[in-house]
Amino acid sequence: MDPNVAPTTGSTTTPGESGSDLESTLRRIEARLERLERTLDPIREATAAAPALTSTAVDVLDDWAHQHGDLDERLRTLSELLERMTRPEALAPLMMMVELSEQAKPAIATVTDIVDETMARAAAEGMEIERLVESSKNAVLKLAQLATAREVQALLDSGMLDPAALSTLGMTARAVADASDEPAPEVGMFGALRAARQPSVKRALGFLIRVAEKLGDNLGTTAPRLLLNGNASSKSERDS
Repeated sequence: MDPNVAPTTGSTTTPGESGSDLESTLRRIEARLERLERTLDPIREATAAAPALTSTAVDVLDDWAHQHGDLDERLRTLSELLERMTRPEALAPLMMMVELSEQAKPAIATVTDIVDETMARAAAEGMEIERLVESSKNAVLKLAQLATAREVQALLDSGMLDPAALSTLGMTARAVADASDEPAPEVGMFGALRAARQPSVKRALGFLIRVAEKLGDNLGTTAPRLLLNGNASSKSERDS
């Protein structure tokens, strides 16, 4: 082999074949450019229409602000409201309610099971469930009306439910019950005077005298009159 002759490669490309490959490549590039241009057409159209749309939106907002007041003031108020609503001290009760609701799920399920079991037992015993529910609803409504009645409020304000008053009324009731176990003796004026010397009768008389004094003091105030007037007005409302 002559060392001055360059070795030949395994494949050769003719000028005609190179021109065909180049033309095919250019056609592919052109097709891709056309597809890219079609893809960009909506974007160009939207970009061209953006100024008109923006101007229309601004006009609409201006008209709305002119009709409903200062838009900036509304936005500032809304921002302040959101800031106050998202404060930790404002969210704390909401978080507590969420936690309580999550903790109450087992209790609610238990109550539901108890109600279902009670209803099933009542139905098995021949009770009419619908009538029972209606009666319970009426009872709840009556209790609600009673709780908001003036008479109940007057009773709560009167002191009749005070522990000391209830204790005294209980002792009085027991004394009446004990005295009723035996026949009441006939006592005249001298017998009453002799009984007044007994320590127990003296304590009872002293208590009654003190109650009379306090009652006299209370009758001198305007509260009993207002209470009596309120009772009279509520009675007239019921009569009408």
